[in-house]
Amino acid sequence: MDNNNLQRPRKRITRETARKRQLAALFVIAFLVLLFVILIAKGCSSDKSKDGGKKKTDTGSDTSVVTTTAPVDPVVTTTIANPETTTVSLVNTSGFKLDRYSVYLNVGESEMPLVKEYPAGSNESHERWSSSDTTVATVNDWGNITALAPGECYVTLKSAADETQEVQIKVTVADSSTGAGTATTTDSAQNQQLY
Repeated sequence: MDNNNLQRPRKRITRETARKRQLAALFVIAFLVLLFVILIAKGCSSDKSKDGGKKKTDTGSDTSVVTTTAPVDPVVTTTIANPETTTVSLVNTSGFKLDRYSVYLNVGESEMPLVKEYPAGSNESHERWSSSDTTVATVNDWGNITALAPGECYVTLKSAADETQEVQIKVTVADSSTGAGTATTTDSAQNQQLY
């Protein structure tokens, strides 16, 4: 028997088909390289967020403040070493997630921030709302904030299930009769800014 008859003849392809195959192979290789670069970049960015970006700042001999910067959900935390000087920084360290962390109202207006997420072991029945200055704004048991007089205060939401879980909302009240500084409810981009 002749071995030449048992082998299939080699199929010839045109130059155009060869170029299409080369181009397809290049696209596949480029896609794999791009995917590899994205995975490396994502891995590097998650390493930076693990330390939480904690910084310690000493502002003088009588007051020291620890400021933590985080990209999500700001909350007011206050450290007072000297009662005459108060330093406020916005960082969310609790399990609460709200739809806004600052509220701008005119005298007589009301607004209710929504709780999107509760800390572990807490729910709606554990909400405890309070105002730092009830002459500027009050808050009821459901979190409805009512503006009473021009000024600023902080409304605090605590969890009755875990007293360490709390979040603060900055409330700014403008005098609606003067027309200057008319307050409006801010959008989510403004609420995410750190003050």
